[in-house]
Amino acid sequence: MKDQLCTRQICFILIAFSAAGKLLMLPAQLAYFAKNDLWVCALILYLLQIAAVWSAAFLCSKSNGTFFNLLQNTFGTAVSKVFMWLFAIFFVMAAFIPICEQKLFVHEIFYDTVPALIVFIPFFFLSTYMGGKGLNNAGRAADIAFPLFIASFAAIFIMSVTQSNAGWLLPVFSNPVKDIARGVHSTLYAFTDGAVMLMFMGRFKYKKGDCTKITLSYAAGAAIVIAFILTFYSVFSALSPDEYFAISKTAIFFPALSVTGRLDLIAVYVTEIAMLCGIILYIQLAAECVYTAINKRAGRQWISLAINVILLVLIIIFNDKYRAVQGVYGNILWYVFAVFTLLLPCLAWVLKRSGKR
Repeated sequence: MKDQLCTRQICFILIAFSAAGKLLMLPAQLAYFAKNDLWVCALILYLLQIAAVWSAAFLCSKSNGTFFNLLQNTFGTAVSKVFMWLFAIFFVMAAFIPICEQKLFVHEIFYDTVPALIVFIPFFFLSTYMGGKGLNNAGRAADIAFPLFIASFAAIFIMSVTQSNAGWLLPVFSNPVKDIARGVHSTLYAFTDGAVMLMFMGRFKYKKGDCTKITLSYAAGAAIVIAFILTFYSVFSALSPDEYFAISKTAIFFPALSVTGRLDLIAVYVTEIAMLCGIILYIQLAAECVYTAINKRAGRQWISLAINVILLVLIIIFNDKYRAVQGVYGNILWYVFAVFTLLLPCLAWVLKRSGKR
C-alpha cells in the first residue's frame, strides 16, 4: 500500500486536530459534573486514550497491514467488511456532535444576527471537497494547521493565565467519586483518538522510535488541553458550567483588550482552522472505510458527498436540539465510543499479523 501519511503528520494531527476540538465545549461540560476537579476527569480520559494510542502505534511496528488487513487474515473478508462499515458509521457519529457545536459557535461568536444554519452550510462544501481527497490531504492540512494552532493557542493561553486565580481549583479531590465518574463517561464521546490511530495503521512507513514519538505527541496535546482546562476554571470558577465556547471566553479579561478590542478573536479564528480540519478528518476516515468496503466501486468524492448529505440532513433535523443530542451521546452512546476508541485498539493485538517487520 502506498504510504498516505508520514510520522510527522500523524504527530501533528494528534496534537493540533485532537486538542483543538476539545477546547470548545468540553471544559464547561466537565465543570458541570466535577466542578473544580474537572481536570481529574480530563486526566483519566487522557490516560485511557494514551494507552489506546500507544497500543495502536506499537502494533504498527509489528505489521505493515491495516487494521482491516488484520481482521481479514483472522476472520475473513466478510467480517472485515462488516467492521469497515461499522467504523464508517462510527466516524460519522463522531463528526456529528462537533458539527453541532461548531454551528452554535459560529452563531454566537461570529454571526449572531444571522441564522446559524445558513451561515454554517458552506462548511459542507469544504468538507465534501476535502473529505474525498484521502488521508494524504489530511497530512498536508496538519502541516499547515499545526504551527498556526500552536501560535494561536499560546497567545490565548498567555492572555488567559495572567488573569486566572489558581486558588479556585482548591481543595483538590473535594467532589464525590461518582461525579467524577459521571464526568468521564458523559464526555467520552469527545475522545476518539484511539480509533483514529487504529485507522492510521498501514498508512505510513513505520520507523524505529515512531511509537514513542506518536505517544509523546499525543501526551503533549493532552498537556495542552489539561493546562487550558485548569486555566479556564481558574478564570470562571463556579460560573464555568455556563461558559460554553471556552476558547473564546478565557482571554476576555486581559487588560489590553479593553483598549484594542477583541483582538484575541484573531487567535480564536486561527484555532478554528484546526477544529474544522479535525472534523473533516472524521469524514475522510469514514469515506476511506466505505471506499475500501465497496472495493473502490465508487470514487471517494462521491462517498464524501453522500456522507456530508447525511450529516447535513441530521443537522437540519436536530437544528435546535444540541442539549438532547449531547445527552444521548453522554448517557447512551458512550458505550459505543468506549468500544471503538479503547477496547478495539487494545484487542487488535489478538489478530493475526500480516507483513511482519
